[in-house]
Amino acid sequence: MTSLARRALVFGLMTALAHISVHAADSNHPIRLIVPTPPGSAADALARAVSTPWAKSSGRPIVVENIVGAGTSIGTAKLTRSPNDGLTLAIISSNHTINPWVYKGLPFDAIADITPIAMIGSVPAMLVANNKVAANTPKELEQLAKSAETPLAEGLVSGSAYQMASEVFKEQAGITTNRIPYKGSAQILNDLLGGTLDIAIINAQLAAPQVAAGKLKGLAVTTSVRAGMAPQIPTLRESGYPNYEVEVWLALAGPAGLSAINIAARRAEFETALSAPEMKQAMESQGILPIAKRPDEILPFLKAELERNRAVIERVGMTAD
Repeated sequence: MTSLARRALVFGLMTALAHISVHAADSNHPIRLIVPTPPGSAADALARAVSTPWAKSSGRPIVVENIVGAGTSIGTAKLTRSPNDGLTLAIISSNHTINPWVYKGLPFDAIADITPIAMIGSVPAMLVANNKVAANTPKELEQLAKSAETPLAEGLVSGSAYQMASEVFKEQAGITTNRIPYKGSAQILNDLLGGTLDIAIINAQLAAPQVAAGKLKGLAVTTSVRAGMAPQIPTLRESGYPNYEVEVWLALAGPAGLSAINIAARRAEFETALSAPEMKQAMESQGILPIAKRPDEILPFLKAELERNRAVIERVGMTAD
């Protein structure tokens, strides 16, 4: 071995030992998990469910922090300004690839300023109606909306994947509604139950218990297959809209510049946590359909979603107002 080769080998060993030393020294530091949606949201429920098995697989406390506003962009902005030491991460969603087209002047780039770590899954949303609405299927709702003298009152989570799910449905059904903006599904649910709203597409986990109790009508779910928490509710594709395709997905991400070592460590810990029996049960109860992607597939997926959403938003005229 040449002198140059020996020096390179020694340098490599010293670098590896330094990494090990740093990680050993901070092994008691918690992982801060930013959830940019309110308590009770799909991302929040997932984060709180995964925190216990993740703490076991990582050997670190997992601290969940809700930082809410502007269609998840406030929490995401906080993520992008965090140290890239692998100890501050966030749950991102479909909103991440919608926000650049509906919010002006975002303080971050949706692709360049994050590091994708792992895909989680797609989350069902449900088209629901209050019990006074004279429609029990999406097609009946379409007919009702077309014949009604006044537009149906629809609750919308403005600028969100749920709004996109609604706008695409209405585009395919050829209907319009009186759109009433809300900050989250929980507030919409309250007004649906109170009779202020006629219809909405909201988080299925919130809607399903009310449908099961007979307090709301569940007309369809947005996913490509039926949701485990409400298997009696058909998909929109089954309901006469075969070209319907809007998925609400969740993923784990960090700020830009995460090292390969941190990416691999967090991904391994997180995927181990997701495979825990209690987590599998939690995901099934929430209707989350796992999305399996290799690390090198996630960034192209995000870029494709960004462009697909741009085209849809321009076509249906969706805004965050």
